[in-house]
Amino acid sequence: MERIIHPNDNAREAKAAIWFFEGSSLYVLIAAFALALATFRYCYDGLGLGTWGSVLAGAAPLVAAMVYVLTLKLGKPKSYDIDFFRSSGVRLIRVVAGTGLVLVRFELHGLGTHKTRHPYAE
Repeated sequence: MERIIHPNDNAREAKAAIWFFEGSSLYVLIAAFALALATFRYCYDGLGLGTWGSVLAGAAPLVAAMVYVLTLKLGKPKSYDIDFFRSSGVRLIRVVAGTGLVLVRFELHGLGTHKTRHPYAE
């Protein structure tokens, strides 16, 4: 009789989670926590702010990380945040190019007026 082997390695499917930070969002939390500690330390020692002023300044990166994860990561498709920032950047470039303040050459997906010839065309 042959033995049936069932896979039981659930570690590959599990995601680490702290509060609503899960998976790759934990990197955002870790970076925000490190930045919060550095901001607190700089404000307290370098700028001479009091304890509560430094705590408020140090809490800003944590609040920004929470807003970022809640609005752009949690419950959204995997690349939603990247697509959001990419489309926002394209809109910003279009607005800047429309004002005429900065000369911006804007060719998106080869839709510009300059046509190139294929290297093997005869």
